[in-house]
Amino acid sequence: MMTPSTETIRRLIVKLLVTSAYALAAQVLPEAAFGQGATPLQSPQNKAPSPQEQCATLPVQELQAASRKARTPTSIESRLSVLPGGQITKLHLPVPLGSGEFYCAAFVEDGLVARVMEVTEVKVSQDDRKRIELTLNLPDLGFGWQRPRQLVLASFPVDALGKLNTALPGVYATRLFPVSNGLFSTLGSLAIVVLAYAAAVVALGRVGTGYSLDPVYLTSDSQDRASLSQFQIFGFTLIVLGVLAFIVLRTGLLSDISRDVLLLLGISAVGAAGSKVADHMKKRLSYENWSWLRNNGWLTTYETGIGKTPDSKRARWGDLLKTDGDFDIYSFQLAVFSIVVAYALVAGGVDQLATFEIPDNLKGLLGLSNVVYIGGKAITPNSVGELDKKVADLRDAELAWIGQVVNSVKPLADPQAKLNAAITAAPEKYQAYIGFARETARMLKSQYGTEGTRFKAEPIADSDLMPAFP
Repeated sequence: MMTPSTETIRRLIVKLLVTSAYALAAQVLPEAAFGQGATPLQSPQNKAPSPQEQCATLPVQELQAASRKARTPTSIESRLSVLPGGQITKLHLPVPLGSGEFYCAAFVEDGLVARVMEVTEVKVSQDDRKRIELTLNLPDLGFGWQRPRQLVLASFPVDALGKLNTALPGVYATRLFPVSNGLFSTLGSLAIVVLAYAAAVVALGRVGTGYSLDPVYLTSDSQDRASLSQFQIFGFTLIVLGVLAFIVLRTGLLSDISRDVLLLLGISAVGAAGSKVADHMKKRLSYENWSWLRNNGWLTTYETGIGKTPDSKRARWGDLLKTDGDFDIYSFQLAVFSIVVAYALVAGGVDQLATFEIPDNLKGLLGLSNVVYIGGKAITPNSVGELDKKVADLRDAELAWIGQVVNSVKPLADPQAKLNAAITAAPEKYQAYIGFARETARMLKSQYGTEGTRFKAEPIADSDLMPAFP
């Protein structure tokens, strides 16, 4: 139990600590902040409105008077020709940074303060120490086209009680700016993309009795089959167009395009070109063999896809991930990474095209996916290539047979007599020729169908395979 003297000492110590704490708080308690500057804390009885609240109630007459009384009238500098309403933007004033002043900003229309905005930060410009940079939280002026609005900026001293001294304006600047709306800009950019899409539909032409709006058919190959590489570059082109249009409508600037975006379009273009080369090498007969088949009447139509009636139903979404009807893991890999990059491009900010970056590993992976995709198409079974080689073997066998029997058959007039004489004169050459001819005819009919060859009946008769003797 404490003695009276000890209790007295304890109370004195507690009282001393409390008194010291109050004194310390009164000296070092930070000032209340009001965005740009600071004012001392006010007691509840005489608490003054913040400088920003005073800006909001500032009559237009005082703003107009500031234009006449301002110590430093100046101009507003901005790289934007259109201000994005509802967004944060940065403006510059060619004046040095002052102290103890608060900046008020407002749109003035028809002699009235239409909208007051908050100046959240004022600092020295990084590019020029004699310029200041202001960060403004622009108000959204509503849906519609870019209407010009008069932007007014004025600075006023702040006294010890946090009150603006509007009688002594410091800096004054004004400029007419169109102000954009985010929703309107979005819809406008979508309309531009739709117009570009419609132009592609019209450029493709009619499919049967009408036009096809299917993007898979728009990007299909000459055989009306889905092409992932062409679909990829078509999609990326529309995305970049939409973002460019949005930036122009939102800020009035034609944005630069970062190297990574150009690389992205380049990778897609290389993939599309490489895919076309691979398809051309795999799905076209050589000119010599094609001419031989046409001249001998074996091939009665052009090669696959050429001369056919356009049919948009031949291009299916599922075929984007298939090769020759089978699921293609290379196509799936390319599609997945393309979707990821496309989403990142769409989800970026207003200035994304100039600064958009793809991580190096993802760029390498995307490029590798295109290479593997093209390589996969190149190494898939090549039925046309096998047919082309078989036709070449058949032509060699024909030349060898005719060259050996030409003197025996030339005096004869009847075609059947010529054939019988050729078989009798060189039975081994005949057997070699007819073997190649049967295989070639079967492959040709399998590739181009009954309607594309002269072989309508089944089985194919040897009489339809004989060459024309001199």
